[in-house]
Amino acid sequence: MHNDRNLQQLSDVLLLEQSQEVGRVVMDEKELSEYIPPDRHRYKHILGVVERMKEVLVKIEMEDETKDLLLQTAFLHDIGYSDKLNQYDYHPLDGAFFVQQCGFPKPVIAAVLFHSGAYESVKKTRPDLISIYAYNVQWLDETDWLFIDLITYCDLHTSPVGKKISVKERIDDIVTRYGAEHEVSRFMIGNLEGFKQTIERVEHLLARK
Repeated sequence: MHNDRNLQQLSDVLLLEQSQEVGRVVMDEKELSEYIPPDRHRYKHILGVVERMKEVLVKIEMEDETKDLLLQTAFLHDIGYSDKLNQYDYHPLDGAFFVQQCGFPKPVIAAVLFHSGAYESVKKTRPDLISIYAYNVQWLDETDWLFIDLITYCDLHTSPVGKKISVKERIDDIVTRYGAEHEVSRFMIGNLEGFKQTIERVEHLLARK
């Protein structure tokens, strides 16, 4: 059951405008296995997203340090599914707390917190979490949005077992697994236009090379 902390208590822990990078762990396959068992589909999905990110980064000109942070974001985007980290039964928020505590910089925290339409999903399914998202969204800058777009793009193009797929295949798979009336399926279908806009922004960026 999620924790019913109020906005002030949450803000004491997660404030994007105050996030400061400190010494941090490096997430890789071995470290990931400490949180998500390798025999789970989620582990394979995460590694698939890492591969998508590598494919994308080859086509983008940016500093190596930024590319390294984006690869870390790929490893971390679903870390909140770990049973060890569950506080609020909402993996983007649980993951963002963990990423902040590990000392990662603001764009990585923001990408984990807001990836793949997390805020839009909160508005429809988790009214208890709207305040923390509404507070933090105002601090997102251009770099944060780039990280959010890129991880969302890679996430949408990766199957539950890590295979490269189209967005249509991704949504069809979710509907098949959850059922058409499940809130996850309804959200994915309802947010399709938002996903398309993200994909267009990323594909425009990739085409510039």
